[in-house]
Formats: sequence, C-alpha cells, structure tokens
Amino acid sequence: MSTKIEWCNMTWNPVMGCKTECPYCYAKKINDRFNYIKNWNDPEWRETGFNKKFPHKPSRIFVNSMSDIAYWKPEWMQSVLDKIKEYPQHTFLFLTKSPKIYNDFYFKENCWLGITITNQKQMSKFENNPLNISLDDKYKLFLSIEPMQEQIELSVVPDWIIIGAETGNRKNKIIPKKEWIEEIIEHCKYINIPIFMKNNLASVWRDKLIQEYPK
Repeated sequence: MSTKIEWCNMTWNPVMGCKTECPYCYAKKINDRFNYIKNWNDPEWRETGFNKKFPHKPSRIFVNSMSDIAYWKPEWMQSVLDKIKEYPQHTFLFLTKSPKIYNDFYFKENCWLGITITNQKQMSKFENNPLNISLDDKYKLFLSIEPMQEQIELSVVPDWIIIGAETGNRKNKIIPKKEWIEEIIEHCKYINIPIFMKNNLASVWRDKLIQEYPK
C-alpha cells in the first residue's frame, strides 16, 4: 500500500482489523470508506496484502498500518517473519500498543520493534512491564507518541522516538501543546536519542521540524 506516513517508504498489510477501538483510529476510517473487511473488530488475513511485492532498493517497510499485531494469530505472524528472512536489505518496522507480543517471537536483525504511547498511563504501563527480549545492537526499539494526547514524561530509553498529532476532524480531537513537544525533544537531546516529528505538528511547532533516524 502506498503511504503518506513520512517515517517509512511503504506499508505492508497482510492483516486488517483491530480490537482496540481507539476513537481517533485513521485505519478504521479508511476501512469504513473502502470496505476492505466487513467487521473491523475481527482482524482478517489478506493474502493479496501478504503477497505485495517489495522494491529492490533498501526501504523502511511499516508492518502493519491497518491493524495491531497484538491481535494477529500466531501463524500469521510466523508467515510474516518467514518472508522477512528473504529480504535482509529492507528494514521492517512493527508497531503495537501491547508490546508483550514481542516476547513471543524471534525477530531478525532488520526488524525495528515499535510501541505506541499516547498518554502517561501507557508509558507507565510499559515501564512497569519491561520486555524480555534483548535490547542490544540486535534490535531497534522505538516509541511512536502518536497521537500525543497529553504531557508525557519519558521513563524508558529507546533508540528512536516519533511524535505526531491526531489528524481528522473528530469532535473531541486533542491538539498537543508546544511545551509537551519541547519537553520530549529536550530529553532526547540530553541522552542523544534521534527524534522524528511528523508533518502534522507543523501548525503547533511553527519552526523547522526535526526529522531524524537512528544510524
């Protein structure tokens, strides 16, 4: 699937659907518009999505923009990981609100393991339930603070942080405050963590956006 997500080159969606029911979910809105699957709360394996061709040029591939991997069947995840073995030139980025899923599988060195954090409660939950995987040079652990719903105090040291705002015109849409973003950036500068600010922060930040990647 082509993508407007700035921090990756393409998305790969072998599964669609999610049970979390976030009120700001852009993926559900896309599905409601194009009717990819009938029941969004019942994730489905999509063979056409799985068989998507990858480019020859090394790329950052986001797995999976239209679901949360926490709700995948084990055999779905294993099929994805087996295919990743065939493409060592690419970087595959996973993202979930339930990072314990990472403890259940073996990920190749070209996998970046992401955790979505939108508020302090989620940050504290992750801090109190650390992953069992070895977070050394083998993996890249990153946080996606999107959409940023409130002031967040970082309590972990990831390899990369993404910050973004809620999109769309939802009635109760929360617009992050500039000082919330500044606190995260100052912390990242102090401990030398690369940070990527999504374009949807431009109206709040009103300066040149920082868009860095891990080395």
